[in-house]
Amino acid sequence: MPFEIIQIPRGDKNIRTFVERYKEFRLLSLKVAPEAFGSTLERELAFTDETWYNRLANPKAVTFLALQRGRIVGSLTTIGPLPFSPDESSAISNPWDSLDGELPAHLKESHWRVNGMFTLPEVRRQGVAKALMEKVVNFGSEEASRTGRTFAGSIVVDADNPAAKTLYESAGYVVIKEETHSPGSSRTVLLMKYSPTPAVAKTLN
Repeated sequence: MPFEIIQIPRGDKNIRTFVERYKEFRLLSLKVAPEAFGSTLERELAFTDETWYNRLANPKAVTFLALQRGRIVGSLTTIGPLPFSPDESSAISNPWDSLDGELPAHLKESHWRVNGMFTLPEVRRQGVAKALMEKVVNFGSEEASRTGRTFAGSIVVDADNPAAKTLYESAGYVVIKEETHSPGSSRTVLLMKYSPTPAVAKTLN
């Protein structure tokens, strides 16, 4: 079934038209695949309406939605530009905690972290997730060019999620770090960096 990818637009009125739909989809995501997120359903059920609004209004976060006949079937938020490169990143750090202040003058990359990526199980293997990932590359590249920098993307995935890892690899990401999720945890996460082969780069562009 055909789908479209949209960016939730800026501006108070525009954002408020999406808040309730975004909230509903995010909570469904946490319910369907709790292991895929750094947050929990219990935590986000307690969010106020203003918290949901502020998520979408954050000037350093951009959310894309995949729609089928007006219904949200996928979402992705990208956060940035971050004040460090992907190689200086940690897979277990929270990118939301790194958005204050100006970018260092020496930083030549415009680094955007993919966050909160999710598609409904019934639309997988239809190209929805890959289209969302491509949207991030196109958006990030445009933003980078405005500041004279080059685009750098990153994403974190669980090591025991080969399907997601394969998807991100097809979108041009490669593993650069492997870390334990937390002290004493058996969960291992991978930090992946956007570094496409010429063939992949040509496809995405």
